[in-house]
Amino acid sequence: MLDISPSKKGALLAITGSILWGIMGVTCQYLVQNKGLPAMWVVTIRMFFAGIVLLLADFFIYKKNFFAPWKGRKNVIQMLIFSFITLMWVQYVYLSAVRHMNAAMATVFVSLAPIATILWMSLRSKSVPKFYEILCCISAVTGAVVMATHGDMTTLSVSEEGIIYGILLPVFGVIYTVQPGYLMKNFRPSNVTGWGLLLAGTALLPIVQPWTITETVEMDTFTILNVVYTVLFGTAIAFWTFLASLKYIKPQIAAIYELVEPVSAILLSVWLLDVLYQMPEFLGTMMILCPVLFLSLVHKK
Repeated sequence: MLDISPSKKGALLAITGSILWGIMGVTCQYLVQNKGLPAMWVVTIRMFFAGIVLLLADFFIYKKNFFAPWKGRKNVIQMLIFSFITLMWVQYVYLSAVRHMNAAMATVFVSLAPIATILWMSLRSKSVPKFYEILCCISAVTGAVVMATHGDMTTLSVSEEGIIYGILLPVFGVIYTVQPGYLMKNFRPSNVTGWGLLLAGTALLPIVQPWTITETVEMDTFTILNVVYTVLFGTAIAFWTFLASLKYIKPQIAAIYELVEPVSAILLSVWLLDVLYQMPEFLGTMMILCPVLFLSLVHKK
């Protein structure tokens, strides 16, 4: 039996989760662009069933404190905010961005979240960001503009809706990073995430009525397999492996490995979906990912 060090185990788990997320971006793009499934339909199915899978796994592995996040008024309020604002809208904004752009560009825009977090923390603490942080922000924003315009500032290679959702992605990324901090520190992340996904998905069921989709969209075998991957591997197992990595490595280190997600999404989008990814998109991606990697390494110290 191989004796794997904790750091290597954490790296393997974080990279696995990030790759699964990257692949999920491609499956979601197929569902919302090629099959024409509404983003909210995918969000509902994904959250409801992934929540069930995560909670079942959490229950059978730990067998205790299953309802802990629901004890106490403060915990309940935080869980409701996490479910109905943080998780629900993060999922919707991401899938809408995929629909109006593509999985590759959407995951790159998600990577702007650490930059947005720095700006938010500076505003909150009423402090001026460090000089290198300002340079990183300028580089990342410029990279986003290059990607959105294909390097030509007089035109847009992305629809106006895509631009709006692209801007919203890092904003909701900050919310997703900051808001559940209390819950994640006091309870098992798998338990909190499972409850949040299930609650949000359940609330959307009577509104979205996903069972009626067969009236307008043909659910063939390949489409169903994409849905199964999105729910099981792209959400439940991806969340589980990435959260499990935090037992062995620091969040700052995990954030570095998380950059595998946009890279895998880009490669798969070009390979499987014939997404056009030329030099302007490549340069824009590097202008975003390199500053994020640099900040992760600096904050790691």
